[in-house]
Amino acid sequence: MRIVTILLLLLSLYFGAGLLWPARYEGPRYVPPAAADSPAMRTLRARPLPGDEAGDTQVFAELYALQQAEDAAAYARWMQARAWRRFLGRDDPSLANVGAALEAGRGNEEELAALRADVLAKVVAVRIETALAPALLERYEGGEDMSRGRVLNAITPGLWSIDIDRYHDYRAAVKVRNLASAPITSTPLAPLRLVVSWDGERDKSLRCEPHGYIDFKPGLEVTFWCVSMADLGWKTASEPIEWLRSGRGTDDHRVELVAAESSLAVPDLHLSVRRGGNDYRTPELDHEAELARHRAGERSCFERGTCAREMFDSVGLWRATLAWALAALGVCVTAGALNRSFSLAVPLALASTFNAGARALVAGANDAHPFPLWRSLLWLATCFGLAALAWSLRAPLSDWRAMRSRPRPDVIYARWSLAAGTLGSIGVVVYGAFLLWMLWVMFRR
Repeated sequence: MRIVTILLLLLSLYFGAGLLWPARYEGPRYVPPAAADSPAMRTLRARPLPGDEAGDTQVFAELYALQQAEDAAAYARWMQARAWRRFLGRDDPSLANVGAALEAGRGNEEELAALRADVLAKVVAVRIETALAPALLERYEGGEDMSRGRVLNAITPGLWSIDIDRYHDYRAAVKVRNLASAPITSTPLAPLRLVVSWDGERDKSLRCEPHGYIDFKPGLEVTFWCVSMADLGWKTASEPIEWLRSGRGTDDHRVELVAAESSLAVPDLHLSVRRGGNDYRTPELDHEAELARHRAGERSCFERGTCAREMFDSVGLWRATLAWALAALGVCVTAGALNRSFSLAVPLALASTFNAGARALVAGANDAHPFPLWRSLLWLATCFGLAALAWSLRAPLSDWRAMRSRPRPDVIYARWSLAAGTLGSIGVVVYGAFLLWMLWVMFRR
């Protein structure tokens, strides 16, 4: 029983350590994220900055493989800022390595917003179309906006109201010029979605996007039939006229581009200004990142700095539970053979094994439901109590009479094998009955 006692004691310490350092996973199952100070992350941070897009893609994919979501986002923001600076003809700051780029990518939202606005201002310009061609207006009047008996009323040059049931839906004609010159790009801007605000007031915004294909090549100016957003902030049909006439002439009013809500792409340069964030992301980059995510387990836990955490994952806890159950069964069989403390060994073995299995189930659910303190202490007390009981059942080596009076080891082992086989068979029968019941319920539905 000395070996069994040592095994139980080591497993008790393992269970206790697993309660202090649970394994929480944020990526692929059984592969925890790399530690921030792991050898793999230190090596990646010290790597010189790549000089091409392929190298940047590799760094981004490695960050995903190590499951460093925040660092990957920071590196993507830095790549986006660098691409926009190069498009604007500005110099990039001198950085030593990937770690410096990661630090530069953190908290640069204001810089990205300014760069985004500068890129859009270099590519497109917007203005109100006050002299809309009659043929174009007829096409808009016959469009889908005029269904269900709506009427298009001109409020002021460049602004119309579609009135129905006391509801006013506003439209505006906006001229958009492609400022890109031929050396920059020779293909149309696509996709394109612009949001403009009247006199810079965000509650009077318009959404302008083409319906169908438009050959929007460099140097051209195209008229967009822009849709109001949130009714342009007006409640009555007379309010726009009063607003346009208040303090200034009609020609003084203008539309301004809302950079944060607008998006476009320059296909020749593989440059895009996307909505919903500034991440420098392409389908190819997303594909590489997804492949890297599935290769997360290729690095050893020593490289990722996660060996201590991986010790307490679901697989490790289930193996420890199985070893504990077999050792606890040995203590019960020995106590029954010696006719000593059998009534104490059985509840200790059942309680400790049940809690060990429950802990393994919790680890399988990403430790979403950790044990409360009282249950953890009670479980560890039963574990150490069973180890102490196993030690009390050992045969003193100095007492040869006690050694001769004990059952032989082969007899105890035979009883243990019989008990293990019996419990295993009962478990298979119970599990099989449960599985049949589940199948019956499913087919009955």
